[in-house]
Amino acid sequence: MLRFAVVAFLDDVALEAEFDADEVPLHVSLLGAASTEADLDQVVSAVEAAYSSHGVFVARGGDDELVGADEIEATLVDDDGDLADAHLALVVDLRDLGVRVDDPSLVARRYRPFVAVAAESDDRAGRIERGERLELRAVAVLDLAPDGDPDRVCVVDQFPLL
Repeated sequence: MLRFAVVAFLDDVALEAEFDADEVPLHVSLLGAASTEADLDQVVSAVEAAYSSHGVFVARGGDDELVGADEIEATLVDDDGDLADAHLALVVDLRDLGVRVDDPSLVARRYRPFVAVAAESDDRAGRIERGERLELRAVAVLDLAPDGDPDRVCVVDQFPLL
């Protein structure tokens, strides 16, 4: 079973980069942790279809809030609604692949883009600030259990937004 997530990193991250699960660089969550019996190529195709018509997303840091069932400390991301539109397109495409999300409270009409606050990180001081301008230039697909290891995360695909 493939465990994956879809994100937009705030800084450049290399394809095939690996991280400890709790040390993934700051990113906007486009689709949280999910699982499917579909193969990686099918998931990547769905992600590309949902985001290919979008250019660079420009947004700003918003209010701090606890998000999701686990009440993750996060900063909401304010944009013109394009992130939510692309997310909805992705959810529709992934539905056909039997994708199950870990936290349904963060999906579809309940989706609000956010950046989780890093617990201990030197990465941009571990958070974004209210009003901080963000340019999301690429979308990445993460394998949340490379080689079956749930303590690691690997960037398995990434494509630019033009």
